[in-house]
Amino acid sequence: MPRYTIHPWRTHTDLLTVRDQLYHLDTPAPDARRYAVDRILSCWKFRGNLPHAVESTALLIDAQLHHQSQNSERSDFALRAVYTAAFTRFVTGFCDIGRSREGLLQPSSMLDVAKRIGMPVHFVGLRHEAVHEELPSLGRLVGAVDEGLRWLWEVYWSRLEVSALNDVESNGRVDDGELKDEVRRVLKAFRSSRRDAFRTNRQREAEHQSEVEAFAQACGRILDGDSRDRQDVEMFATVLVDERFLVPSSRSLGDSMDGAFTLWDPLLSRLIQSQRRFPATLVERLHTQLTESTVQSSKDVASEAFALWLLHALELANTYATHGSTDASLQAATLRVCCLYPGSWTKMVGQRLLEGDAELMADYQALFEASVLVANSETMEVDTEVGTAHDGGPSELPFSTRDELVAVRYSALHDHSTAAVGWRRALFAPSVPIGIVA
Repeated sequence: MPRYTIHPWRTHTDLLTVRDQLYHLDTPAPDARRYAVDRILSCWKFRGNLPHAVESTALLIDAQLHHQSQNSERSDFALRAVYTAAFTRFVTGFCDIGRSREGLLQPSSMLDVAKRIGMPVHFVGLRHEAVHEELPSLGRLVGAVDEGLRWLWEVYWSRLEVSALNDVESNGRVDDGELKDEVRRVLKAFRSSRRDAFRTNRQREAEHQSEVEAFAQACGRILDGDSRDRQDVEMFATVLVDERFLVPSSRSLGDSMDGAFTLWDPLLSRLIQSQRRFPATLVERLHTQLTESTVQSSKDVASEAFALWLLHALELANTYATHGSTDASLQAATLRVCCLYPGSWTKMVGQRLLEGDAELMADYQALFEASVLVANSETMEVDTEVGTAHDGGPSELPFSTRDELVAVRYSALHDHSTAAVGWRRALFAPSVPIGIVA
């Protein structure tokens, strides 16, 4: 099961924006710091997993803003108390983090921890004075808070671009290689979880359903990445389809795909419902797999699997899509692909779609039948070594490539009853335009 680091901000860019607002970097708006502080303390903090450096910065700046606000009723003690609370929480939090990382039965003193993490040791002394003695003077507290903010900048904020948090490039996107690896990890873990559930007959138990939901949420976080275009969704669909996650490794030609459908349907159905671009992107990727090869072999096990997955994906889109993306538009796009790239498996897909939709049949029947004629001509086998055609007729020239096969209709153009009789290969290139009977 992959492990994730959860942050309360949505994107790394959000964190950098808050940093600029806190430290007055390219933020001329006077209320930018107040907005950033409120965002951290009133939003990110309640989401959990807020780094102590981020919270401490917000608390120290909040004390400064409290001091700078015009309020004649605010006493000197109140200001000292605000500064003291922010500063002592800042110092104590970092020292406690250092102690917990030691894992010792007798942890080091706060002073030793401060030396080890590079914190000025007088921070610990001022914190001890504020907790156990009188509150420090306002001037000392103001100076200590300013110094604390500079220290936080040096050890945390200034290192964001080069730290482990920086999983994005300058344009804000996750690196493609890292994204692919993450997609692979999630898909492999999901596949293993489902197989184990079927092996132990617990696929319908609530515990396993919770696991499926967790995987769907993990995939959703990947698809909801920093990019505002389709690149993250396309990357996910590419790994899912091109790396044969959907195709059983031991599958033979003609085997049922029901097992694969049952395994992947819970995840795909959730993604189709929650991700607006996912259904169309998945269908387009399956289109690509069926049309990449110049000639579609009728004995290709993977191509048959992708054709069946294409039909099943269209059914899922029709059943679960909730963003206004209609199955009819995806079916029409699939039929256009079947007409433009005629072959054994696109023919099968097109026929299934036409049989199930009268409206599509009215729009695409003629075009699809014309494309089938082309596909039929390409299935005629040619013996390139002896130069003989599959239909028994002698061939005066050996045909070595697909481009050298010239097909002409031998039925009369106006005779619709013979329109689908077949094609024959000409010994020489015809002297009339394609579609005109010599």
